[in-house]
Amino acid sequence: MMKFTSVKAARNLRHTTQLFQNRKTLFQMLREVFHGRYRMSLWTNVAVVLGLIYIISPFDFDWIPVVGWVDDGFVFYLLIKRLQNETQRFNRHKAMERRMK
Repeated sequence: MMKFTSVKAARNLRHTTQLFQNRKTLFQMLREVFHGRYRMSLWTNVAVVLGLIYIISPFDFDWIPVVGWVDDGFVFYLLIKRLQNETQRFNRHKAMERRMK
């Protein structure tokens, strides 16, 4: 029997691999944020902080074995999607910076 993956699952995997491929851009963006040369959107800052707190926190559904893993995985997926959007915004920002020079 062949196992088929859904189109949506393939797209989700593609988003994750794109962020992994753009990890240099992500680290450059985080470095620029740390040095104050780039500001991430307020929504991204809030999502990252609350998402990491939720994943680390033992007070969610972690006491139910499978459900605890699924909800943490879903929050992690949302963080990846948000960071991917932010790296695209960062790329546009850098392109505009180069154009102004």
